[in-house]
Amino acid sequence: MIAVIVIVVTIVVAVFVLGGAAWFAYDSDKRVKTFARSTELVPGKEGRAPAEWTTASSREALLHRRIRYAIADVHGNPAIEHFPDVLTARDDLDDAVFAIDDRLIAASELPDEGKTAALDGIEAAVEVLEALPTKLWEAPTEQQQSDLGATAGSLRKAAAA
Repeated sequence: MIAVIVIVVTIVVAVFVLGGAAWFAYDSDKRVKTFARSTELVPGKEGRAPAEWTTASSREALLHRRIRYAIADVHGNPAIEHFPDVLTARDDLDDAVFAIDDRLIAASELPDEGKTAALDGIEAAVEVLEALPTKLWEAPTEQQQSDLGATAGSLRKAAAA
């Protein structure tokens, strides 16, 4: 009799674990697809880029998506919300992200010879932005604030070029 109870309990636990894993996989996939299809540049703020850039394969569309995913990673850091100074620096970075994205939109309309040089400069700034989330995870608060400010400065410099 005890063996039957153990087997039934094991099966019930296994069903709950599998159900939880299936729900987690479904929900994660849904969130990723929703973000990928959205036109939000920064989480919660709509961007100004063409909606086609969410699926296009042009260089500028790919750069736009790289910007979106990098800033989403920065926003995914839960520690930033607890420190007002770091949160202010992240908000400043958000403004710089909009500036570089606006520059990217403008560069997409340039003739080919000017476009390549502009996109090269933007890509260098995007690489700096993409490196930021890793730096923020283990850094002390002062370093996070400094890294956010330096990255925002790099983006603004590239946006002004």
